[in-house]
Amino acid sequence: MKNRIVRIVFGVLCMGVVAMGQPRILVVQAHPDDETACAALLFALTHYQNAIVDICVITNGEAGYRYATLAEALYHLPLTIDSIGRAHLPRIRKREMLEAAELLGVRTVYFLDERDHAYTQSMEETLREWDTAIVRHQLERIIRRGRYDMALGLLPTQTTHGGHKAATYLLLQAAARVQPQLPVLGVLGGDSLFAVAMEPFAEGVINTPPLVFDRTVSFGFNRRLTWKAIVAWNAAVHRSQGLMPLGPIANREYYWLLAPRTESARVQVEKLFRMLREKLRTELPNYPEQ
Repeated sequence: MKNRIVRIVFGVLCMGVVAMGQPRILVVQAHPDDETACAALLFALTHYQNAIVDICVITNGEAGYRYATLAEALYHLPLTIDSIGRAHLPRIRKREMLEAAELLGVRTVYFLDERDHAYTQSMEETLREWDTAIVRHQLERIIRRGRYDMALGLLPTQTTHGGHKAATYLLLQAAARVQPQLPVLGVLGGDSLFAVAMEPFAEGVINTPPLVFDRTVSFGFNRRLTWKAIVAWNAAVHRSQGLMPLGPIANREYYWLLAPRTESARVQVEKLFRMLREKLRTELPNYPEQ
């Protein structure tokens, strides 16, 4: 069995004691940098709602070597050569991921070290490359120990990366086995709502209203600040992936409830978002009513 790497990024383990009303969030992603899709929400939750956020990264993102041209001078390695990039990017991208996690206020990052073989839109191909039994087992252990209030993955649309879909698929499976009542949300960035085709295991979720975290909300001095700054900061940390900071940065983070599709789960996540909005109005100058 692969050795799981666990790094403590922010604070210390709470010795089993969690403050009343302190939400616990798990993010499951295929690659370092996928958390950029929900970076604004995560930053707001950890820094203003006192949330505990953990991230599980299934692969080390070594298949991203083609985008490392600018990072070759930074890291003094010819990373765009397949064999060299795949040998060194796991170490480099883990370091970048930990830096991003510190920025976002993440408590713990779990690295599962599965192989990032290539870009594909096929979830089935990705699942054949990963040791899915081990990944599912590790996710079950993390969920069981974490006692989370909400879990996040990327929305499994038909046109997204197969690894993104596979990560969310295995998250849903693990949650169903260990904590069936755990709300699992899928995130998609965009400037407006639009119709997208979903993978069969998430069919129909897009027909329900999403929860929205608006990155364009302006606040602070002269209302010149927006949450897009956080997304840009997070993207810039992933220096080995030269495309990340180029944008454009989507205006909103849309969150659809993937499971369980129950009224109680919907109420739970709506309450969490509502509490966060109220906290932001209290904590941030010139924050608008929403």
